[in-house]
Amino acid sequence: AELAGLRAIAARGMALGGGDGGPTILDLQSGALSWRDKFIDVWAAFNASGTPPFTTRDVAVYADVVRRIRSLAESTFGVSGLHLTAPTFFSRHSGDRPPKTEHDEYWHVHVDTLQYGSFTYTALLYLADGDVDFSGGRLAFVDDRWERPLERVVPRPGKLVLFSSGHEHPHHVERVESGERLALTVAFTCDPEAALHDFLSRAVPEPEAEGGG
Repeated sequence: AELAGLRAIAARGMALGGGDGGPTILDLQSGALSWRDKFIDVWAAFNASGTPPFTTRDVAVYADVVRRIRSLAESTFGVSGLHLTAPTFFSRHSGDRPPKTEHDEYWHVHVDTLQYGSFTYTALLYLADGDVDFSGGRLAFVDDRWERPLERVVPRPGKLVLFSSGHEHPHHVERVESGERLALTVAFTCDPEAALHDFLSRAVPEPEAEGGG
């Protein structure tokens, strides 16, 4: 039920946009949604299209999953007081769309702290199956020369990968050859100055039922 709820959030938001190249990004905190070769604000897109926006009930499963991942990260790494940080986002990689810009070339090796700055720990929750929904798209950790693969992870629905975000874990996503790869990236920091507070605050309150009281 949780995975279905997260997939539904991603599908509903991404239906209002979609990147021209392979990747589509949806960040509910900032509102960033891939659209053609740029980003638009998904909350503004809801308003412009007349589509009802996400409510607090709609995104409750997302908030709960993030809380549980944070608790697991703290116990796994023996730390306390982790803060959610930006960006935390859904990503969809489509195998049938060639890259249009350099930003579409997601398969290059990188280090999360260099790419995103505030990351201390990275969590990847997979929402699609690497043997059923798409081919390619494995997560590959490489050596410190950024050359030799050390470990490859095949995405499975509900599989969670946790790792520290620094130079000790250079990695990349292998190119998706066909189908669609869907995942949720959740990032945590030890720096309170980089913390996200109430990251789903742009969701609207659930309307009261008529005749309620």
